[in-house]
Amino acid sequence: MKTISTILSTLSALLLIALTGRYVSNSWLFFTISSFQVQAAILAFLIAGAAFLLHRNFAPALMMTLAVAIGGHGLFMLFEFRQEPVRTENAKPLLRFLSFNIMGNNGPGGPRIADYIIASGADVVFIQESAPIGPEIDRIKSVYPYRLGCGAQTITCDQSLWSKRPFLRGEVFTASPIYRDRLMLASIDFDGRVVNFANVHLTKPYFDNFHEIELTQVARRLDAYPGAMVLAGDFNASILLTDIRAFLRRTGLRTAQMEPNTWPVGFPQIGMAIDHVFARGQVKIGSLARIPDTIGSNHYGLISEIVWED
Repeated sequence: MKTISTILSTLSALLLIALTGRYVSNSWLFFTISSFQVQAAILAFLIAGAAFLLHRNFAPALMMTLAVAIGGHGLFMLFEFRQEPVRTENAKPLLRFLSFNIMGNNGPGGPRIADYIIASGADVVFIQESAPIGPEIDRIKSVYPYRLGCGAQTITCDQSLWSKRPFLRGEVFTASPIYRDRLMLASIDFDGRVVNFANVHLTKPYFDNFHEIELTQVARRLDAYPGAMVLAGDFNASILLTDIRAFLRRTGLRTAQMEPNTWPVGFPQIGMAIDHVFARGQVKIGSLARIPDTIGSNHYGLISEIVWED
């Protein structure tokens, strides 16, 4: 029993060492596990707890204490960038919003995804990895006549931004050293209330420091779009990552009161939110939820009601 307890304590310690790496280094090596800080801390606690039951000594007790501290700090950080509660007496419904990474090789889902977009009632739609809906463009643009991507200011059909209302301004940028056209910015007038939109798709955080480079480029481009903004897309990481947290501090963007887990789709209860909707200024996230069906994607899409707070 003592030997098994020692093995389990060692496993718990190794996991905790990997989690504490974020506190001493900004290296991308620690970014992936940082997204799972809460879940990994719970796992480390359970492993150490099993070790303690098998052989009660100081080491597994210490591991359990550290796991609680690291997991608790992760929970604190998840809620640190929540927007202030919406003041219902001053908030007016403004628009319905959809953001969805439909997965680039999800060809069979393309027609069903197009059906969902058309029937969603959304005023503005962000799609990442848009190739599956390429053949459906004519159907979609009958409802969303204004777009960026899939031939509109791009030669790619990867990122796309769709609107029922015309753009006051619309631009496409390449923020990534790897992928092109994955940052789209647009301004739209909603009956005298101008809202800026940013559609973002970042590389995975374990590709060297590209994730941080992209966020720096996105933040720089946002400087030209001050004021009310909705920014959303696939960040491939939770807001626990150091570079995302620095980005939110710089831009003033905030999350909803609670972010739904969007990946992995098979286990959303123990997954994490890697697809985000952020807002700032007079626009607030009135509600935020996963769409009911992934329609063949490896991400859940997000549907949101955006309000304008006077």
